[in-house]
Order: sequence, then structure tokens, then C-alpha cells
Amino acid sequence: MKQSEYSKIITLAKRAVEEYKNWDEEEISTDKENSVIPEQKMTKNTIYPKKNKNAGELLEDLQKQVCNCKKCPLGKHRLNAVFGVGNQYADIMFIGEGPGFQEDHKGEPFIGKAGNLLDKIIEAMGFSRQSVYIANIVKCHPMKDPTDPELRSNDRPPSPEEMSVCKPYLDKQIEIISPKVIITLGASSSRALIQTEEVISSLRGNFKEYMGIKLMPTYHPAALLRNPNLKKDVWSDMKKVLSVLKKG
Repeated sequence: MKQSEYSKIITLAKRAVEEYKNWDEEEISTDKENSVIPEQKMTKNTIYPKKNKNAGELLEDLQKQVCNCKKCPLGKHRLNAVFGVGNQYADIMFIGEGPGFQEDHKGEPFIGKAGNLLDKIIEAMGFSRQSVYIANIVKCHPMKDPTDPELRSNDRPPSPEEMSVCKPYLDKQIEIISPKVIITLGASSSRALIQTEEVISSLRGNFKEYMGIKLMPTYHPAALLRNPNLKKDVWSDMKKVLSVLKKG
């Protein structure tokens, strides 16, 4: 993307956030025709300046491995493996901690209220859910009671052991997609990749590096739903990401 296009995106994004700074359902239209930020149009003829031309096939093969994986107890009780979604040539890769109840049932990461909020953040940045890539550290639903996947409020953070077993799949995803920036959402994913015990409030807003790629830790969308005051911090972090993409 040309620098002039990034400048335009940043200008429009700032204007959008000034008007819709809380990213509330009532405040931001989901109608693409009325969207403040024009959606990135992805077509079969879209040309990308880098990337592995076999990325799609490699991701398909890796997804089959994940779907057949039983290396830890999570794989034995899940309903669906949640591999990841988005553009195989994405410049931005969002990484959360693990699937929840809804994700386990549908097999797609970040759906429901937290997923809707993430979509709004992505759109405010000038992108779309289809033009970025979204994944998790672990690919199966960590449950408090793994014997009952139909039980609500049964989510828990993945254990260090579970993340360690599943992380090679994520590393391979990152290698195949080769994003320009990784954004980790929440404490679990940030700590797992950065290898630190720091709290997310200390980590966020400062670029780290993982696999030679710039990594920006920030709050999980679920945390923003609990505490809307954190939204301004997340937007500050996203502006830093846009600035790096513009310079890049």
C-alpha cells in the first residue's frame, strides 16, 4: 500500500474515532455503504508485494493437522478446532488466547460481543475482517468442566502447558502468513509470545519482536466490554501499528 493511501486511512480513522470513540453498537453503522472508513476491497486479482504463493495450500494442510490433533486434553473434549480466519496474505495478524463457547460451536475465532468489537476496531483502522488474519494461541476451547461443552460460562484461560503444546501450530501460521505486524490481544497471548510475567497494562503500547516481526500487545476486546475506559488505550496502540505500516 502506498504511503499516500496509509495517510488517507489514518486521517479517516482519526476522524472516525473522534465521532465514534466508544465503538458502541448504536454509534457505528455496520452498513458498508454508510461506513466512515471505506472497506479494503479484496478480489481474486489483488496483487500482494510479498508472501508465499502457496500460502493457501500450506494453511489448509496445517489446518488438517490441527483438526486431527489430540496432543493435549483440550483436543479430546472440543466440539470444533478453531484454526483461524482471514487473508492468507495479511499484513496484520491478531492473536487471542483461545476459543470460547461460541467459537467452539462454530469453529471460528472471535465471534459474539468481543468479536464484534474487534471487527469495529479493525474497521476503524481502515481494514476489514477479511483483509487481516485472526487466530489464537490454542486452537481448542479451554473449559472449566471439559465433560460438558454445552455448559455456558465454562470458559477459562489456557494453561502454560496447553499453550506450549499448541504454540508450534501458531508459529507455523505466522511463518506462512508472514504478517508485517502481530497484535496480541490480552495477557495470555502476549505473555506466551513475549515470554514474560509482566501484566498487560505494562506490556501494552510498546512494540516487541517475535520471529523477526514487530509485535504490539494490547487489551483483549472482552476487557474493553468490561471497562470501556480502556478503549482509548487500545486506539493509541492501533495508531502506532498504523504508523509502522505506513513507514514500512
